[in-house]
Amino acid sequence: MSSASRDATAAPYARELEVATAAARAAGEVILGFYGRAAVSEKPDGSVVTQADYASDASIRAALSSAFPGDALLTEEGMDDPARLARDRCWIVDPIDGTAQYVARTGDFDVFIALAVEGAPAVGVSYQPTSGLLLCAVAGSGAWIERPGHERRPLRLSLGPGRPVIATKGWLGAPANLPRLQRVAPRLGGAEVVEATQSLCARALLPGPGSVDAIAGIPTGGRRLGAWEWDLAAVDLITREAGGAATDLAGRPLRYNQPTPRFDGGLLLSRSPALHERLLSALAAEP
Repeated sequence: MSSASRDATAAPYARELEVATAAARAAGEVILGFYGRAAVSEKPDGSVVTQADYASDASIRAALSSAFPGDALLTEEGMDDPARLARDRCWIVDPIDGTAQYVARTGDFDVFIALAVEGAPAVGVSYQPTSGLLLCAVAGSGAWIERPGHERRPLRLSLGPGRPVIATKGWLGAPANLPRLQRVAPRLGGAEVVEATQSLCARALLPGPGSVDAIAGIPTGGRRLGAWEWDLAAVDLITREAGGAATDLAGRPLRYNQPTPRFDGGLLLSRSPALHERLLSALAAEP
């Protein structure tokens, strides 16, 4: 076992991390079993959902409930039980983040599993079934990356060379928020502002093609963001434990297991705390 694997195993919440990682991988197998043949339907909000979403949700629920029967669950495809608000520990799950990409067979989708303890993420797992890429984190202990055929190792984020790239997307307020982001770009060394076509999650902050330096969710004109707790809990923790930053637009930590599990007031995730602070200040100066 590598030192990185030992570090993860010895961390607080080691069992929770182990169970969540196994649950994400098992859900990935379920999801790929439906790949290209899952029946598709439409939710009341117009988004798509498939058999694979529900099957993944059931698989993850069963694994978490068996291992931690006293914990609450909040999942995108499950009924929201208000009793979760009385629990200190709540698992927050997106059984397929990127269902539209799953239907289109782009491979650009993930399973997200996070444990929130007293409103703050304590464990986060992001797993991409098509590539086998695993990102995970434990609060106060660090973040790790594991690729098929390679040992798990610590994950650290850092700014790339050149102009920062700030990305947003429809569920984060685009295209209405693009003018505001473009106005702040000169304050950030001529940052490039993009409306992303790829998934905006922890993978997007890794070096490589399509990589971005910051992910911005900015509501404009009274519109609400389509950003829910299950979209962000795992990504938030992985980003911060890897050396980045994640807050609302006032610089406050994002809170989870809330009565309405949605981030309407805006959010920001960045590879670099320094870039994060500069971007928060620039946005405050350009309302």
